[in-house]
Amino acid sequence: MPVEDTKTQVNDELKVGGMNIRFEDGPSESEVKAVLENYNVTTNYSIDCNTGSVGNKYYIMVDKDNRDIRRELRKGMEEENKDWIISSSATGIRKGDSYVIAVSEQAVNDEKFLSILNKYDTRVKKFVWCYIRFEKPGGSRYWIPEEDAVKMKNELENNESIFTVSIDYINDQ
Repeated sequence: MPVEDTKTQVNDELKVGGMNIRFEDGPSESEVKAVLENYNVTTNYSIDCNTGSVGNKYYIMVDKDNRDIRRELRKGMEEENKDWIISSSATGIRKGDSYVIAVSEQAVNDEKFLSILNKYDTRVKKFVWCYIRFEKPGGSRYWIPEEDAVKMKNELENNESIFTVSIDYINDQ
């Protein structure tokens, strides 16, 4: 779906204090900074990666046309009465010709789950979650207008190493 079709409505009154960015497995904090510099993030910010209670930790990538592995995983979950796949609107991500499927910590330690993945030459990977906090030059909390944040979000989500970007609004009430 083209970015133009997924534009978020903008409210001029809303302030954005930061963003949660979910990267594919692998980038270091310096690589995350390089990605942000490529998108001309001019506001001062700090980065905090993989700390605190971040969202889903693990995922698998499955070719969009490979229904066999998805069918076998569903069947295995039913037989074992286990929740290997985390399902919500935020976990089913399409990236190129693949689906990014969030999996539970229980799954990454389950022999049957791992044997199914092995059969299809699929590996468990770990999301890299980063929180970008907008700051004043002295390091105190700052914000950017929602319009700028939405533009940045749309641009960042076009990067192949980024799965999702969510905006963190400041509640001034």
